[in-house]
Amino acid sequence: MSKEIKRAYGNGTRSEDGEPGKNYFQNSADYDINIEFNPINGHLTGNETVSYKNNSSTPLKKIVFRHYQNLYKKGVARNVDIVADDVNSGIEITEIICNENEIVNTDIRGTIMIVSLTHELKTGSSIDFKISWNYNFPMETQLREGRYFDSSYVVAYWYPRIAVYDDIYGWDKHKYNGEQEFYNDYGNYQVSIAVPKNYLVWASGELQNPNDNYSEFVSEKLEQAYQEDEIVNIITKKNIDKQTFTKQRPYNVWKFSSEKLSDFAFALSNNFLWDATSIEIGDKRIKVNAVYNPNSVDFHEVAYLSAQSLKHLSEDVMGVNYPYPQLTAFNGHYGMEFPMMINDGDGENRNETVFITAHEIGHSWFPFLVGTNETQYAWMDEGLITFLPKQVEDSLSDNEDFRSLSGTLKSYSYFGGSKYDVPIMAPSTQLTGPTYMFVSYNRSAVAYYVLKDILGEKTFQKCITSFIERWTGKHPTAYDFFYTFNNVSRENLNWFWNTWFFSFGYADLAITGFEQNDSNVTIEIKNKGGFPTPVYLKLFYSDDNYDTFYENASVWENDKMDLSVSFKTDKEVIRVEIDNLFTPDANDSNNIISKK
Repeated sequence: MSKEIKRAYGNGTRSEDGEPGKNYFQNSADYDINIEFNPINGHLTGNETVSYKNNSSTPLKKIVFRHYQNLYKKGVARNVDIVADDVNSGIEITEIICNENEIVNTDIRGTIMIVSLTHELKTGSSIDFKISWNYNFPMETQLREGRYFDSSYVVAYWYPRIAVYDDIYGWDKHKYNGEQEFYNDYGNYQVSIAVPKNYLVWASGELQNPNDNYSEFVSEKLEQAYQEDEIVNIITKKNIDKQTFTKQRPYNVWKFSSEKLSDFAFALSNNFLWDATSIEIGDKRIKVNAVYNPNSVDFHEVAYLSAQSLKHLSEDVMGVNYPYPQLTAFNGHYGMEFPMMINDGDGENRNETVFITAHEIGHSWFPFLVGTNETQYAWMDEGLITFLPKQVEDSLSDNEDFRSLSGTLKSYSYFGGSKYDVPIMAPSTQLTGPTYMFVSYNRSAVAYYVLKDILGEKTFQKCITSFIERWTGKHPTAYDFFYTFNNVSRENLNWFWNTWFFSFGYADLAITGFEQNDSNVTIEIKNKGGFPTPVYLKLFYSDDNYDTFYENASVWENDKMDLSVSFKTDKEVIRVEIDNLFTPDANDSNNIISKK
């Protein structure tokens, strides 16, 4: 545990039972934003009022803003490739005023802007900023956001926002480099988006003025879709060129409102298809939209898959209902999440479509409902959301024999123990390339798989639900996660955390011996990689049939390295194998032993 983390527990902002401490605090910022976006040239102009409250015990002498779009500014350091034509002058601040009349000094350093205050912001006090800005949207690069099909957009990271000031590190000054993701405070949003006629807009909030923007045709269709489970095709290949979908004034202004949100993104299109539906979760009916390229091979099913994913994740996986009033799945590229929105490309097959839909929707809980620090602990959201929706993927697959986790285990077996394999607790800001991807997504997902095996499904579920309930709208660290699981499960899991999360090593079981005396079979297994993992064996008989054997991963507790397994059978055993379909194993050369 680093000294910064120790200090937080010592100060009582965190508690060793996994709950927020008695002195826990969290600052907040509310945004009132007006923008105009030109989809022809990608130019965005805006002004905003930001109200920021200091709930910390420390007076603040400066405020740190994030300018994510400065990633495209000439001279800014990047860990990703961008198209040369998108290199520009970044965000241009044309005005920034504090508390209505104070001109402030700004220091822009790459993707952050530091504002020095003339008077410190005392504990419990608020400060208002009025900011005007503009920038040119990257028209060619597709990095989490992008332009698609000439004139359809997902627009993200588009407004100056205040960085997180927390009890661990103070101001978060990590400079966005395009690789690690985000860490944001919560706030309320009032956003007005002006775009030309015939462009529809979807966003991280509820539309406040639908009748001012939708044509009568769309309004009637939406009223139907948002009251039932059936899919309503609003824009189709048949009507896209024959129907008017917005009011015909030169520019329409779309007004959105949202509460307790950690970010705000929006999408617009004048040439995509649109399916809408809704689904009842708890005592609310959630609006669901799928907006997609007319040439998409799979998005015609995404409205249904999204609705079902929301329900399964709420009721069967998280134990906490989807927290927002609506969701829009937009057919852009790859896969990226925003509050109430996902940006997904086409899958290579239906199972991949199911995966990416469930995965990105799963992020609604981590890191949006539970505000994990993605830049520091990417595995807290990516690993969890690689693992937790697996049962959703399996239930929605059209293949009865499909087992989504097998691909995750296969990937681990390839990369585990390689040069890319480092401890999960290495700060994500220090990882890059294949190492970042493997540790954040795969190794951590497999660690959760092993943890669930140790605790059992019921206890694991209880721990996940408790963690969500404890840290909804707050910022947990990795240690808050560990302590919550220890506390709720009533088990000291430190032996497990120490291996999978803090140590070099890997999962590698070896069958070192096999003996049969009459009906007694004895199998000797060594844990050569040092990491606990469930033991799944196949015992093959001379008649070409086989039996399976399973042992819980807790057999390796307290660094146990050797296991002797006994099995009774009247058949002749000719071969024993570790079943890699269920067992993560970085070295399969020692997984089979045959009768001499």
